[in-house]
Amino acid sequence: MIRVMIADDQKLFRDLLSHMLANDERIQLVGEVEDGRKAVEFCRTNPVDVVLLDIDMPMTNGIEAIKEIKAMDQGHRVMILTASDEIEDLREALEYGADGYVLKTIGKNELMDAINSVYSGMEVIQKQIITKLNETNRSRPKRKGDKWVLSIEGFEVVFTEREMQIIKMIVEGKTNKEMADELFLAEGRIRNIITEIISKMMVKDRTQLAVYALKNHIFD
Repeated sequence: MIRVMIADDQKLFRDLLSHMLANDERIQLVGEVEDGRKAVEFCRTNPVDVVLLDIDMPMTNGIEAIKEIKAMDQGHRVMILTASDEIEDLREALEYGADGYVLKTIGKNELMDAINSVYSGMEVIQKQIITKLNETNRSRPKRKGDKWVLSIEGFEVVFTEREMQIIKMIVEGKTNKEMADELFLAEGRIRNIITEIISKMMVKDRTQLAVYALKNHIFD
């Protein structure tokens, strides 16, 4: 059985979660505490396989608790179970050794599967958090000389002035022929440039390209 400890400062949530875990034959609930400091002390003196940690707790918050629990080097697996979908919280949690990050909106079956996966050595991050992270990693372009640099999926991607012009025209809804006439280029050349832009921006088609440009306010 997987020995699980809960650390959360909301008693009602602890009670509900404890009841849920008690009804799963894979889980043995070994303890529950209301702050990060007590979570660290519990792990120091009791056998625990998976620690479920909230982030916003008194005494010692979840991020600090991760560092101390992982520093024990006793094989504890730590999964953040929180209401926070802030990307900075996710980044800090993973930086300090969290093995999983899920939100309190997660379903019962998903949570049980996540606990089992973390126990088995897998890293678990809830899909909606990954989606938000990907969106955050895409930022507005910055000009460097005669080029534009855009951070996409953590990589700096360079665009030419011409490519930026075409992105703007796509957002404006112009056809390939209209772009070709305005830029004095052949339609074939326009198509090739658009294909290159789509590849660089990691989108599927010009529609997604336009949506991304609008959503990230590339053009004011």
